[in-house]
Amino acid sequence: MVEVINDYMNYLIARGFSKLTIKTYKIDLDQLLKFLKSQFQFSSFNSVSRSTLRFFISWLNQNNLSNRTISRKISTMREFFKFCFRNDHIQKNPIEKICNPKFSIKLPNFFTIKEMFDLIDLPDLSTKYGIRDKAILEVLYSTGMRISEITNVVFADLDLDSLQIKVFGKGNKDRIVPLGRMAVKAVLNYLKIRKKFIIEENVFIFVSRFGRQFSPNSLREVLNIYIKKIAKTDGYSVHSIRHSFATHMLERGAHLSTIQKILGHENLTTTEIYTQLSLIYVRKSYDKYHPINTSQRDQMKLAFFDQAN
Repeated sequence: MVEVINDYMNYLIARGFSKLTIKTYKIDLDQLLKFLKSQFQFSSFNSVSRSTLRFFISWLNQNNLSNRTISRKISTMREFFKFCFRNDHIQKNPIEKICNPKFSIKLPNFFTIKEMFDLIDLPDLSTKYGIRDKAILEVLYSTGMRISEITNVVFADLDLDSLQIKVFGKGNKDRIVPLGRMAVKAVLNYLKIRKKFIIEENVFIFVSRFGRQFSPNSLREVLNIYIKKIAKTDGYSVHSIRHSFATHMLERGAHLSTIQKILGHENLTTTEIYTQLSLIYVRKSYDKYHPINTSQRDQMKLAFFDQAN
């Protein structure tokens, strides 16, 4: 059984899945394996039935795991048993007809347009770090890139004349993304002083203070300093810039499929969450700006209506 899981891990690696995704799948499947051996003494996945998996799901629930976590583990098992069935490790797929539990979708945090502009304007342009950081913030907001994607951008990916950039996303899939003029201007300003960071030349556009490629975590630490100055509450991160990009595009009339392509989402359903974010923003704008909510005359009328009823 361990060998089958290892074969599946090698399959995921060959498919180009990220290290984090593969690690998560491994943890889920190791937990399943431990359960099967301790509770049923199984020596083969071929012995696993639908009832067995229902027991496992019930056990997860008894251990106070959230429906969201249980749903993810079921999704892991679904893909794993598909692999097992295709490769003749099992004769029948036991996960069929097992549904994921329902859970409420937690909407991601995003900045307003003004907050994004304020965030981008925070870096001190009298320093080399400020010039670099502003360029990074401009590119992130202009493209909706993930932090792991921007750390991998090399000179060959950048086409400033055509206002576009090549992005290598999840699963080693690349996409061409438009680059806004403000982002291009900020990048050009940064490239003029990039040599001040360089100890040994490399191909990466954005480099750390040591002149080397940023790791996602080290870049996250740099940008979080700015984000904490703008975010009004906890829960905001560098990824909130990506959410802001998508939400603002949708608010301004962009088609959902266009946003999907720019973000590199494989399924449109992943992108659809931004329709909910956009509706929240619309509601806030309505409450703030509609005369019925702002005019003193209408407030008096509403107060009279409430008293009369």
